[in-house]
Amino acid sequence: EKNDSVHLLGNDVKVNANAGIFVTLNPASKDYKGRSELPANLKALFRPIAMSKPDNVCIADVTLLADGFSEGKILSQKLVLAFSKLQQLLSKQRHYDWGLRALKAVLRTACKMLRSAAQGEDARSKINTESSIIVRALEMNILPKLSKNDVPLFSALISDVFVKADFCNIYKSDEMKIHLSDIFQENKLDFDDFLLTKVIQLKEILNERIGCIISGPSCSGKSVIWAMLRASTMKAGTTVKIEVLSPKAMAKEDLLGGLDRDTREWKDGVLISAARNAATSDSKYWIVCDGDIDPEWVEGLNSVLDDNKILTLPNGERITLGDNVNFIFETHDLSYVSPATISRVGMLHINEEMDAKPILSTWIKKRSDESREI
Repeated sequence: EKNDSVHLLGNDVKVNANAGIFVTLNPASKDYKGRSELPANLKALFRPIAMSKPDNVCIADVTLLADGFSEGKILSQKLVLAFSKLQQLLSKQRHYDWGLRALKAVLRTACKMLRSAAQGEDARSKINTESSIIVRALEMNILPKLSKNDVPLFSALISDVFVKADFCNIYKSDEMKIHLSDIFQENKLDFDDFLLTKVIQLKEILNERIGCIISGPSCSGKSVIWAMLRASTMKAGTTVKIEVLSPKAMAKEDLLGGLDRDTREWKDGVLISAARNAATSDSKYWIVCDGDIDPEWVEGLNSVLDDNKILTLPNGERITLGDNVNFIFETHDLSYVSPATISRVGMLHINEEMDAKPILSTWIKKRSDESREI
């Protein structure tokens, strides 16, 4: 017998027959550390629904056609084929994601580029065919996360699948090289093509996604890359506010906030406070989390790393963030990051440590004239 009301916490609450509760669950496995199974008594109250594998070709076809691609049917088949072959041929890395979210990111980038090309806004690239737009979108979303040995395989495979596409390497742009070299000289840093490529890749990732993980060993230039991008953006006339946090230096309650046990009032943590400041800011706002990524706290950001960009707090409050806000996670270890987090963020992978020469040269440049002579 169905009741019109339920008794909760001493109050009678009316039940709306048109309301429903849906729970999406990931398996509590070694890949999803920090998660636990739903209790058996609670699981019994829900009807299980099994999800079938999505038709990626159909999804890509509809998305491309809806945004104006005349060759959407052929391009969707080639794009899904490229994803399938990349997953099979490239090395197995924890930060590689070939799922539907990764495919949607490529489609979103391609559709955005097509609209920009139609409006004459994409003057930097010489894209004249729809297949070239797909190739450029693949490069923007996949190249930054590839390991060094997988880059040649990626280029060869894409060339085989998209035979007639025009390849335009924005990473070798003379204009960008001159602009960034000036920024590096102003900060007394050594400049090379590797850093140029990584700075441009980070810029493209932040334009497409709210979150980005910069992964790489110590002394590989992770902090230098986002700092130089910020300096370049500010020199171009755009203010970039920044808050740098060390999540592992504090307890989870201090980072994300929690309820006071005595007053039952919500108290913001450092990260939530930064998100509130970013939500009310009109300028670009970067929240940099420098340190190990632990599922205990990063899983709480899954809602804001989605496309809707809404940070949901445990007390039920929602903070909506705009396109001006980005989360940057700087870490050397991805062994504890769940696939749910990896699929939601862009990935900038740095393969190896920086050579000692530029580090020593930069240190010398920042000394006084007398110290340099010594």
